[in-house]
Amino acid sequence: MYKYHLPRPIIVKLTDELGFRLRQKAAEYIAANQNRTGAERGSSEEQGFGALAEMVIRNKLGMPEINPEDHPLGYDILLPSGIKVDVKCRGGALPFKEEYESSDGIAREAKHNFFARQMHDERLDADIYVMTHLETPSKRELPGTTRQRKWVLYICGWVSKERVANEGVYLPRGSLTEQGRTWFTYRGQEIEYYNRNLNGLETVEDLLSIDPPDVEKDRNHKGDLNLTSVDAVRIAYDLIGRGVLSEKHLAFVQKETGLTKIVKPILHANQYFHLLYWLKGKGALTDGEIEKARQVLQEEPYSGI
Repeated sequence: MYKYHLPRPIIVKLTDELGFRLRQKAAEYIAANQNRTGAERGSSEEQGFGALAEMVIRNKLGMPEINPEDHPLGYDILLPSGIKVDVKCRGGALPFKEEYESSDGIAREAKHNFFARQMHDERLDADIYVMTHLETPSKRELPGTTRQRKWVLYICGWVSKERVANEGVYLPRGSLTEQGRTWFTYRGQEIEYYNRNLNGLETVEDLLSIDPPDVEKDRNHKGDLNLTSVDAVRIAYDLIGRGVLSEKHLAFVQKETGLTKIVKPILHANQYFHLLYWLKGKGALTDGEIEKARQVLQEEPYSGI
């Protein structure tokens, strides 16, 4: 039976002899078996990252590093308990962090992403997902070289497929999302699920302890927030302005998230002050109200390049 742990990533460096061998093996496997069909499939590079993450986990579990040719396509690993595992991996030049710094001094919690269409594909019948992140060099084509030091796999934890479907947040193409100091829009149909809500692993071998009752318990779990604390407060602000929520709801969100600092808006403060000055020019706003805005927002004048 699985014993719960906080989701702290297990760090596996892939820069030693074994790591380079697995990187080579993943590159060779994708060269021979790249998936060129299917909705929102990963690029060859992304498929290579996924293959590498799977091989690392299989190696840690004492399993063959590559599945036999007749292995079903709906999942990656079959645990001794009969649980079907899909290993998810996305790569990037930055290490995985549980929180990312932002310019307002409020950390943004880490999230994981799923392709929505894959989530709803009944042929992909995994019971649980194991979430990983691969830190790569700037030139990140597998297998890389023996001299590159930035091949690091972060194994973050596991979650049942049903729990992601029930609690994750679906975002259509073009939706805006934030990571630390940066914003970007999604090119695909994504489901966001936050790292803090995963079931953590003390060792990779803990996966072998997961039984069907553990998965069933996770499927029935309810109540986790899959937003950053900052976005939860932003949404409360917005819904108060729209007459849906009240100040008591904002206070509840702030208490639950532990966030008492002033949250910066999505638009720049200069845009807010432009509207305030426009309202003042129309005689609809006083200097006192503008000063009140300055208590929560800060203008940023041009200071040169």
